[in-house]
Formats: sequence, C-alpha cells, structure tokens
Amino acid sequence: MSQDKVTKIVKEINTLKTSCEKLNAQLEELITQKVENEILLEEVKNLEDDAVLHKLVGLILVREEKNKCYDTITRRIHYITGEIESRKKVISNSEEKLKKLFSDLEVHTNQRKVAIPQQ
Repeated sequence: MSQDKVTKIVKEINTLKTSCEKLNAQLEELITQKVENEILLEEVKNLEDDAVLHKLVGLILVREEKNKCYDTITRRIHYITGEIESRKKVISNSEEKLKKLFSDLEVHTNQRKVAIPQQ
C-alpha cells in the first residue's frame, strides 16, 4: 500500500466518523421525540372520553376528538420507531465499515514496520 492509499483510508475514516456523529445525534433526537409522544399518548389515554382537546394548526387552536388525537399520536410513534430502526441500521453499517478501514490501516502500518530495516 502506498502513502496515497493510507491518506485515502484516513479521509474515509474521518468522513465516516463525522457521519456517525451526525447519525447518533439524529438518533438521540428521535428517541427523545418518541418518549415525549409516548408520554403524551398516556396523558390522552387518561382523559375522559368527553374531554375537550385542541391542537395547534399554524396560529390557530383547532378542536379535535380524543380518538382522532390518539390515532395521530399512535401513527407518529410508529413512524418515529421506523426512523429509529433505520438510523440504527445505518449506524451499524457505518461502524462495520469503520472496523474494516481500521483493519486495513493496521495491516498497512504493520507492513511498513516489516519493510523498514532495523539499524
């Protein structure tokens, strides 16, 4: 392996690390959103059937039925769960690529140690 190959591997490692950091930040945000929506869902469950609910649409509060509100929150939780799983898969794949790149880099550095004659 040449020095150019090492430089290329190091650049790929740095790019993947940056990507993983962004993905982990997105994952944390999604998990937070899921928890918040699960708490909201529990609050809606505990309300009386005739409770008056409102949701904010733009600058206007619009009245909404409990069942419709419950369904909307449930769908939102389902969607967020799918996004979480998707991010986890991408993170896992990126971590595998990082392991391979580090392995390639280690092999190259070991080859260079052997190639350098001892004085």
